[in-house]
Amino acid sequence: MLRSRSSHSAFARGSNEDDDDDDNCDDNSDEEPKAEKRHESGLRYGSRDGSLTNATPDSQSQARVNSPYSQKGRMLYKIGSRGCEPGNFTWPRGVAVGLGSSGRQIVVADSSNHRVQVFDSSGKFLNEFGSYGSERGEFDCLAGVAISRLNKNYIVSDRYNHRIQIFDMSGRFVRSFGELGKEPGRFDLPWGVACDTSGLIYVCDKENHRIQVFDADGRYLDKFGSMGTLEGQLQHPHYIAVGKGKVVVTDTNNHRVQVFNLGGRIVQSLGNEGSAEGQFKFPRGVAMDEQGFMIVGDSGNNRLQIFNPDGVFVKVSLKRSQD
Repeated sequence: MLRSRSSHSAFARGSNEDDDDDDNCDDNSDEEPKAEKRHESGLRYGSRDGSLTNATPDSQSQARVNSPYSQKGRMLYKIGSRGCEPGNFTWPRGVAVGLGSSGRQIVVADSSNHRVQVFDSSGKFLNEFGSYGSERGEFDCLAGVAISRLNKNYIVSDRYNHRIQIFDMSGRFVRSFGELGKEPGRFDLPWGVACDTSGLIYVCDKENHRIQVFDADGRYLDKFGSMGTLEGQLQHPHYIAVGKGKVVVTDTNNHRVQVFNLGGRIVQSLGNEGSAEGQFKFPRGVAMDEQGFMIVGDSGNNRLQIFNPDGVFVKVSLKRSQD
């Protein structure tokens, strides 16, 4: 099996480091220096008019009571282990869950194996597609994957090829769009991807510090965000979730999660740098459930955090035990 430009090492991240080169794919510019702290402490969330307000202890306590996650957190099953065989992974990154051609699917961007793997809702392996390269249908350290609810296509961010590729449910290549650059419609290390109910494709254009929006065929429509620390600005956005009229982005190097409306207007800003409840250290993955609850992969704190649809902290889950 062809490999990427350098070898891989397991468990490479130390307690005082957090960089995107943990799969050793030669991204030396992708180190993550600590961002300047912008808030004193605590969780921040927005009101309906977009202004930012402080979450109170009472609101957080009530959120826990009303949360469907208050009694959850038990592992149901796990999929795979380290390896290149079907069903195993080497640096899995983006994950999507949605309806496929034969029911509900779990789709994984198996980054350093340069492939997409598809499982059924019980975790049974169904299919894989992709290999290392830069031709159509090939990947170089893919990062994100989504399922379009409009046409049931797979949308994949092909990170080091600086493009988005689209595949049908059988894994057959349909089209690609984008190339390296800063102009609208071009990318510099695209990471997370998501689709809304109308089929629009949202892409975290990481090194350009922005979100780009495309139609279902890959035609450029809009962009929002720019490099900075102000509300609505971004520093190395990694992953994105779309639902309930919101676009939720992990603003990784600003140690926060930002929520925009579908037009790209900032609505909420959650968190600041730290390890307390509602704080983050280099947040990366993010998902939104059907009720609008937001689940955030708090990478540098080795945990998941859950927030209700109003942005109020609910629960810390799956924090790594100290050995």
